[in-house]
Amino acid sequence: MGLKLKVSGVAVYTNLEVKLKSRTTKEEANKEVERMLDSKKLFEGYEWKIEECEEGGIKDFNEKLRDDILERIEQEDTAENIFWDGFKANFDLNVAHVRVETDLEVQLKSQNMEDAVNEVNQLCAGKKIFEGYEWKISGCSEQGINSFDDPLQEAIINRISQQGKIEDCIEEVSN
Repeated sequence: MGLKLKVSGVAVYTNLEVKLKSRTTKEEANKEVERMLDSKKLFEGYEWKIEECEEGGIKDFNEKLRDDILERIEQEDTAENIFWDGFKANFDLNVAHVRVETDLEVQLKSQNMEDAVNEVNQLCAGKKIFEGYEWKISGCSEQGINSFDDPLQEAIINRISQQGKIEDCIEEVSN
């Protein structure tokens, strides 16, 4: 048994993906993306998710997220970001480095709750939460976070302090 810290509602830069409805050619998929861009209705009828996340991982589908996705798509050649998914016979659109509100988690070194609370307090006080720890987006098979920087560290520390008792943010996990 081990313990992990879960932090809710942190904005991180990550990669997103969405299954397109097109099933025939890459050209049709590209036209579908162009229609999405023109209408600006990115979330209607589509299930966006953080790349490699089973349950999606995106907490807030709002206008800011839509505008950020639109901006990223317009900066790149759309056709280069459309990929054939041979398993499900459709195309995916991948969009890199978008700021998304999600939940994060990290495996702690402590083996009991009292030590874990002290460990989290020391991490926050020392402002070195990334050193020796592998933070990832909750529910994702990959790490998923594009940038580990001071603003992200501050956001995590602020969210930990806002979440109430640290004990409520710590979960037991089987190793």
